[in-house]
Amino acid sequence: MSSARRADAAFLIAILAGVLFIALLGPLGRRLEMVHQNDFSGFWSGPRTVLAGGDPWDPTSYVDTAVELGTKKPDANVYDYMPWVLFALLPLAALPLEVAGWIWMILSMTLAVIALRALLRAFVPGRPLIHGALGLALFVGQPGFHAVVLAVRAGHTRRAAFAALAFLAKPQIFVWTALGLAIPAVFDDRYRRFVRYALVLGGAVVVCTWLAFPEWFPAWLADIPPRRTGRSAVLLSAFGQVLGTPGRVLAVAVILGGVALASRFVPGSDAWLAVWLALSSAGAIYSWSYDQVLLFVPLTIACGVLAAAGRERAMRTLALGGAVTLLIVSLAFYAIGVARHDETFSVAIPVAFFIAIVWSLWPYRRSTLIRERPAQQIQAA
Repeated sequence: MSSARRADAAFLIAILAGVLFIALLGPLGRRLEMVHQNDFSGFWSGPRTVLAGGDPWDPTSYVDTAVELGTKKPDANVYDYMPWVLFALLPLAALPLEVAGWIWMILSMTLAVIALRALLRAFVPGRPLIHGALGLALFVGQPGFHAVVLAVRAGHTRRAAFAALAFLAKPQIFVWTALGLAIPAVFDDRYRRFVRYALVLGGAVVVCTWLAFPEWFPAWLADIPPRRTGRSAVLLSAFGQVLGTPGRVLAVAVILGGVALASRFVPGSDAWLAVWLALSSAGAIYSWSYDQVLLFVPLTIACGVLAAAGRERAMRTLALGGAVTLLIVSLAFYAIGVARHDETFSVAIPVAFFIAIVWSLWPYRRSTLIRERPAQQIQAA
């Protein structure tokens, strides 16, 4: 059996083990029990409110409407998300919450598996141990994030721009991702075309949906940012809880230090992508522990850089360390968060990933290490 087939088999076995764990040992049953209380019910409540004839950004009616629709009682006075998110979820909102929750879960997990498989094949092909370890650590993901990286890297700029619309769902997580993808546009035609297409598509989505709900922003701005930014798994919240205002200033300084480190890499290189995407999670404005699934992307890319440099041992150490962290350490932080009713300090996970990736790739900050195709083969498909 070839190494590629062994890697495929290891990945499949790991995914099946994960599915069995979810189905037989409690997580799936718990999710079904919490369908009217979990975060998805909050996503669903906004578009369902619109279908019911209400206004999800009306602070005088939204909470009561959401409760009447069968979701958890919102802990904010208006819908947490932007109007483009609401429009994207309208098809699910037309379904009963239980059915919509099943579809959301199955579709998310399926796309995440496909996306991670594509990343592993692109960056660390034919390595069964790595494929199995990261496949086992996978839970649920943001496949649009994976698609952007692979499409831009292959020169499929229009496809990447469509995938980048996923960033609009939670823009606060992708601040440094956007910057990390924009800077290479100065040097690389692939990124330049991607940025151009992404700005046009994203701008059109934002403008059209904003026009549909022109009054959403003042209500959202008055309620959501003050309520959310004080307690989430980000450096600003963690340092703020420990040190108060000076801690927030220190957090900003630490994030800017991360930007300075990330800027030392060659724009558009695989190492550049790995570091900036890791920084996007470590330096997010607002995030929760489940968003840390995004760390699969920079972790896999970083492993690809090490593999291309012939550093198999370092690659295995990084990959297995990341898998163990996602499988065990992150669960420990989550348990602490549940006990405290506050998962702020889970930010240690993405910060550790950023440090590990920068440390591992630092020798290659002046080398592209990209298996690029000739420029004439780059297509805008």
